[in-house]
Amino acid sequence: MVEGTTGDWRVDPAALGEDFAGRTALLSPFDRLVYDRARAQELFDFEYTLEMYKPAAKRRWGYFALPVLHRDRLVGKIDATADRKASVLRVHAIHEDVRFTRTITKEVRAELDDLASWIGLDAVELA
Repeated sequence: MVEGTTGDWRVDPAALGEDFAGRTALLSPFDRLVYDRARAQELFDFEYTLEMYKPAAKRRWGYFALPVLHRDRLVGKIDATADRKASVLRVHAIHEDVRFTRTITKEVRAELDDLASWIGLDAVELA
């Protein structure tokens, strides 16, 4: 049982008591960590909604915002689109749920560079 939560949550008992270093990662909106929006809110105090079906004027975080995981916390969302003609990952907004430290900022930018490279783009352009 996870203290302070409702419902039953399961964890691999072998993982309990182990050290966890974590890393920074940009997650898909469909990642199992955030897919259950109620669980993400309850366990991580992370408010998130996939807004691709909302009118643009009603979006808070962007069309397909990517949740940002830093170590063991969900810390923000990235609104970015791939401009394949220009070969650029355009970052429209970085929504910080917690104030980003220099370390978080550096690691998020490294993840953006990795994402751009992985999808075959040459550069990242921050708004």
